[in-house]
Amino acid sequence: MLRMGAAATGMAVAGRTVDAWAGHDPVLPTPDRPPPSSKLFSHAETRLAFRNHGMHLEFLDKPITPVASHFQLIHFDIPQLDDRGYSITVKGRVNKPLTLSLEDLKRRKTVKQPSIMECAGNGRSFAHPRSIYVPWFNEAIGVFEYTGTPLKPILQEAGLLDDATEVVFTGHDDGIDLGVHHHFERALPIDEAMLDGVILAWEANGHPLPPAHGFPLRLVVPTWYGMASVKWLKAITVIDHPFQGVQQKLVYRMTFSGGDAGRPIQKKSVRAAMKPPGYPDLISRYRFVESGNVELRGMAWSGWGPIRKVEVSDDDRRTWRPAVLEEPVSPHAWTPWRFNWQARPGARILSCRATDVTGNIQPLRAIWNVQGMAQNGVERWGVRVL
Repeated sequence: MLRMGAAATGMAVAGRTVDAWAGHDPVLPTPDRPPPSSKLFSHAETRLAFRNHGMHLEFLDKPITPVASHFQLIHFDIPQLDDRGYSITVKGRVNKPLTLSLEDLKRRKTVKQPSIMECAGNGRSFAHPRSIYVPWFNEAIGVFEYTGTPLKPILQEAGLLDDATEVVFTGHDDGIDLGVHHHFERALPIDEAMLDGVILAWEANGHPLPPAHGFPLRLVVPTWYGMASVKWLKAITVIDHPFQGVQQKLVYRMTFSGGDAGRPIQKKSVRAAMKPPGYPDLISRYRFVESGNVELRGMAWSGWGPIRKVEVSDDDRRTWRPAVLEEPVSPHAWTPWRFNWQARPGARILSCRATDVTGNIQPLRAIWNVQGMAQNGVERWGVRVL
């Protein structure tokens, strides 16, 4: 996300001024916003990239992502929490406020739910000019099989008042963004919070959530981008007005200029991803494959409904041929696809694109926006066929 102003420039926001380089090397210049070149990454972005790693794309033929290979994004610091004595509160515009321990939640209906998680900034580094933040390419994805309990019955038990409009989810993590010190918080409209698939999860792939993924409890909203799936959950607050928190009002928005308030990013845009074929060059990740029949595999997903079609191109997106779709392991997971490619010697550029049941088709180039959100343009893999 482009942090316009305070956190990067020392400008005043919400009546406060923050030194962008407090705690950092004072000789480092403030990064340009946007940067002068799409090929230049700042010192700060490099540090973020080491801290927030992407998925190992060689596992894109697996329906469930290994725990250590799922992408992670940590906004502030990882809270050091104990599952013993851990509890959350449900409060606000409800008839009966609740305090629920982790053990209380585990005694409720339990579901095992593979769910696709994707960062809203996935693909940011392909845009130019790009925004300054974690420089994702196409690896900010992954599917865990979450174990948890549905949120809807909890809200029903608390009893929503007639004027309830949104549900705010507050994490234990806190820090400064855009000059404001706050806990990470996001809100969902009531109807979205009550949907099937929205769960409170305490396990990933049969094990307690890793610390970086929200231990001991997180929200999972499978149709929305990952920012909605608040980690290290502390409180659930029902409100009667639009939520105005930093991460909702100012960040994760489709904006087109510095003065544009934009529109909120919500459901995942349609997207297909390919397991990189063959074997890579160590540094560039350029691919090499043997000529002949090569099975290409990958995954496709959309927050707007099931995948209807995936197509593959080997001539840099000029012509397309249909791939074979396989059944997803969950309606909330991604859809596997495969394609038999007759690889002829020479340089090729491979691409894949998806179409969902509502007719959304993955664009060749995503719509540019200031914060680098929802960049779902078609992938391009450079391949040398030997």
